Amino acid sequence: MFRYVGYIYNVYKEKSFSRAAEKLHISQSSLSTTIRKAEREIGAPIFNRETTPISLTEFGRKYIQASQTLYLLKNDLDRYISEMKTAVKGRVAIGASSFFSTYLLADAISEFRKEYPEVTIELFENVTPYLQKRLDSGFIDLMITNTKMDRARYRSLRLFDDHLYVMVLPQLCPEQISLERQAEFQKIGTEEENLLPAISLTSFGNTPFLLLREGNNLRRCTDGLFQEAGIKPPIVLEMDQTNTLYSMARLGMGAAVVGSFLIRKMGAPSDALFFRLDSRIAERGTYANILRNRILTPALERFLDSLQQQCRDREI
Repeated sequence: MFRYVGYIYNVYKEKSFSRAAEKLHISQSSLSTTIRKAEREIGAPIFNRETTPISLTEFGRKYIQASQTLYLLKNDLDRYISEMKTAVKGRVAIGASSFFSTYLLADAISEFRKEYPEVTIELFENVTPYLQKRLDSGFIDLMITNTKMDRARYRSLRLFDDHLYVMVLPQLCPEQISLERQAEFQKIGTEEENLLPAISLTSFGNTPFLLLREGNNLRRCTDGLFQEAGIKPPIVLEMDQTNTLYSMARLGMGAAVVGSFLIRKMGAPSDALFFRLDSRIAERGTYANILRNRILTPALERFLDSLQQQCRDREI
């Protein structure tokens, strides 16, 4: 079925028999004959020749998707065989937000490089939707997110828990909220975290809030918490980075929903209050996501093991 995949894929990429033939250095008639032969052997048309430019049939889309998967697997296998013949070498490409790059991966990559200096690490910082496309294409090997992704397509390795809190300065805290229910900062993100008192956001309906922009996992969680509490608080400002959100909340510009990992990394402002949120939405994790059908090279296996071990050792 995949005997002629190179010819078919070039036509798909170029959306033209003539341009594909030029790239393949064969005549257009020869290419057309080859594609027709492939379709007869497979028993289904791959291209719809009635459209301009040429397009894929429903079966053709499935065929291209399968051929891309095979290409990734072949690449992975070639890399695996190459790395087996030597000390651990190769490339590990990681996608993450700038926050995770700074507060999680900087130390992890530094420690890994000490043990495996011949492994090339590449780090790509961007938003999750963009990085997911890079992950799907095989350009990056893994992606760090707060979202557990589709189990049918990805393997999500849980690195650590990240419980959500509302951060608010005393002057913005609703009168109905007892200060006795604030979380002890030293216990946030520790094994004692689940013993801390918890509240809902019901009383925060009139409290000004700071948010991340739409598309971020923390924004989705915050919107879900608002909906669950039945409130629509005024929004003061939207931004892109979680550390900026934390800094703005520390200045008293508004309340903010923040995670325990962020709180521990950014440190305790002297006058800010933290209240643990009582909701399943507030119980999220941080994950290393890889494509389920990828072959893990020795370099990638070692990096994942190292990253997970560091998260355990440091009780992140």
